[in-house]
Amino acid sequence: MKPINDHDLEPTGEFAAGVRDFRAAVTHVAERETARPVAIDWLAPARKRRRSHQHRLVLGWACAAALCFATVPFAIMPLTTHSNPAPIHVAQQAPTPLVQAKEPENGSGLMEQIDADVSESVPSSLAPLAELGSTDTASTSGDSPFDGATLAQLGSANAH
Repeated sequence: MKPINDHDLEPTGEFAAGVRDFRAAVTHVAERETARPVAIDWLAPARKRRRSHQHRLVLGWACAAALCFATVPFAIMPLTTHSNPAPIHVAQQAPTPLVQAKEPENGSGLMEQIDADVSESVPSSLAPLAELGSTDTASTSGDSPFDGATLAQLGSANAH
């Protein structure tokens, strides 16, 4: 590959004259501006604006920090005033004391007391079923308190 030199980068044809005129104009303006004396304090207004901007920025952050520190006591105050809350009293039902009756040596009285405490009563809606259950056990033993008509009546009442 052939190396590229500056002469190859120069425009040719109709654009060459326009590019040469543009370069000449830019070079003339640059020489004229660099020949003019520069004032020593030309940068002073820019430095003053920068300094005032920095001061405003620091002042803004200082105010934000002061507001944050001013709100800290108000945020901590609920924690300090309620550090020892009043005790919560929960109503509890006192357990029923167990009746200490004289028990025989074999412990059958204790077992009857536990059975009475543990057993649940049948709800009123299920009372007929409980009666049927008791009649079934009674009929197997032979001494039923109900006759067939009463049982049929109970069965038809439960069917509805």
